[in-house]
Amino acid sequence: MKFHKNRAKSQNQNLPLRVILIREKKIIEAAYSFLSCSIKQGKLVCIGKIKPTEYSTEYTVKIVYDAISSPKVFVVDPLIEYHDDIHMYPKDNCLCLYHPKTDNFYWNSKKDSIHDTIIPWALEWFVYYELYLISGKWEHPFKPHKISK
Repeated sequence: MKFHKNRAKSQNQNLPLRVILIREKKIIEAAYSFLSCSIKQGKLVCIGKIKPTEYSTEYTVKIVYDAISSPKVFVVDPLIEYHDDIHMYPKDNCLCLYHPKTDNFYWNSKKDSIHDTIIPWALEWFVYYELYLISGKWEHPFKPHKISK
């Protein structure tokens, strides 16, 4: 049992940013074969194609993570432009996958991993986006990101 206690403590040590990025890259590539990851200019960049259902459009996504701030997920192709009705951030068109204040979640690179949070949430986002394309209504709970006029 002592081994597991020591192992848990080691995960919370202050790791260099590059080590965090390398760790994330290895975990993501082991868990998700559709993503290809590289580390460029101090950022982890993962690109891949997803298809929520057999009837869906295939989407190319890009995940960008600097080991400091929360990872960002972008739709590269086909481009999905911001609209008040869908759950995206208007500033950079990245997907909004959680609401820090109401979901009680703040990204912590020392304890959170992209493979078991951000990627599953992004996959779920696309299911709701496909439903939105059919119904015209965003079905998943969300906080509005409306652009002030």
